[in-house]
Amino acid sequence: MFSRHAVIVAIYLCGLASLTHAANSLTDYPAAKPGDAGYVAEDPELARLVGSPGPNITLRSIHGGTINIVNNYGHKPVYLKVWASYCIPCRAQMPGFEKIYERYGTKMQVVAVNAGIGDEPAKVRKFVAEANMHMPVAIDDGSLVGWLKLDSTPVHLLIGMDGRIAYAGHRDGPPLDAALERVLAGKRQTRIETTNIQSAAALRPGDLVPSVELRGPDNSPAELVRTGRPRAVLFTATWCESYLKDIEPKTVEACRRAREQADELSQNGSVEWLEVVTRLWTTPKNLASYQKRMKPRVPMAVDTDGQAFHAFGIQGFPAVALINADGRLFRIVGPDDNDLTTAIEELAGRHKK
Repeated sequence: MFSRHAVIVAIYLCGLASLTHAANSLTDYPAAKPGDAGYVAEDPELARLVGSPGPNITLRSIHGGTINIVNNYGHKPVYLKVWASYCIPCRAQMPGFEKIYERYGTKMQVVAVNAGIGDEPAKVRKFVAEANMHMPVAIDDGSLVGWLKLDSTPVHLLIGMDGRIAYAGHRDGPPLDAALERVLAGKRQTRIETTNIQSAAALRPGDLVPSVELRGPDNSPAELVRTGRPRAVLFTATWCESYLKDIEPKTVEACRRAREQADELSQNGSVEWLEVVTRLWTTPKNLASYQKRMKPRVPMAVDTDGQAFHAFGIQGFPAVALINADGRLFRIVGPDDNDLTTAIEELAGRHKK
């Protein structure tokens, strides 16, 4: 499953060393071509969605409340764009996305759906204001991203008048424009099928941590929880300290600090450690490069289906989930918390009692 986006990631990450202040602009991008930092190759796997019933999902607005897309199935097309604030191709496409909303916003439902990975609500609201985005904006709780099996952003998802997926792709431009015209020309339908998407609330302290599929660097199964020992799980990304260096230097520093703390704290043996990285833009080659560069002392695993990040409600990273020896969540130490060492000592102390 790691191989799907090897080409996409290779192209997507190339040229990062040459990124300058222009990477922080939302309007200065030329048309992205292969080799450009703003380019993302198409994933043929997305074509598997075309023709399938649209997702039965309620999105959560960044301003509170919900955005119901299902009510529009059969009445008007629905256009969902999944994106991330730090994603260079997403930024490059934002001006064009805004123009699409201005042109079609009254004829179809257009929603900008933040992937909810590395983007907490306050950060998303700030980005939306600075990017001058006027369409409705939601943050995914992991449900849509999990259903899409999202490996990279942006993703354009068009749902036609028949309630079925009419287009799914990464790039904007002529293919997307043609698909927009096609769905607008469709006829209204009365019988609509949908794809049910399961959604679960994030864990709270005291909740039993569920079994989640993780994969080690060699693609072998990895355990999120092992009862009998307290565990600390560091949530981060292999590209946090590289890709984000020109866009989010504070996040880069936080990821570096968390990684070094995890390495240091793991050596006293008071709790077991596991580093879980998002599957977003993570291939075996990318993972191997990270391990060679960082030489982590903590065992690593990839969140293959995004369910670990989702289960713990991890939106901003780095974050550390502390799990009691009985497999229940003790607490989450977020990226803005400065008491990780104290929290680890408290977790270990509980186990000794």
